[in-house]
Amino acid sequence: MYSVKWTNRAEGCKMTKIYDLLDDKRTIKLIQDATLNTKDFGLKPEHGLFGSEEWWEAIENGTIPKKVLEGVISRVYMSGHNDFPEFEVSARDGSKTSWERQGYDKYYVVGKKIKMIYVVQKPKRPLRNQADRHKILLEIWIG
Repeated sequence: MYSVKWTNRAEGCKMTKIYDLLDDKRTIKLIQDATLNTKDFGLKPEHGLFGSEEWWEAIENGTIPKKVLEGVISRVYMSGHNDFPEFEVSARDGSKTSWERQGYDKYYVVGKKIKMIYVVQKPKRPLRNQADRHKILLEIWIG
């Protein structure tokens, strides 16, 4: 699952897929359970239940558009009470964004190139101090 290689010919860099949501059954189950069994948590099932066949089809046909972020890992750190693994990406346009680490931690090294494919979804109910849209990582490639 993590041995897949991809070559970014423009950069001449081999990339390794370190995360694929399709293989992350635990995360899919947790978000589905929150969506189905709570009032305030989970995602709005606008195009099918998160992680369902209908949801994946909506991504593949463009109903839920995929977004791509490419850049360099500029920081690897723990947030919260030093218990939440995150990393920062410096994108080609100079912007910086923080993301939760997914997959194997050993691949998150400052200076490594990264490509992330994600979709944007609405939470059932935005909570105070949180965005009204969530970026859901589909794949992470590091090289």
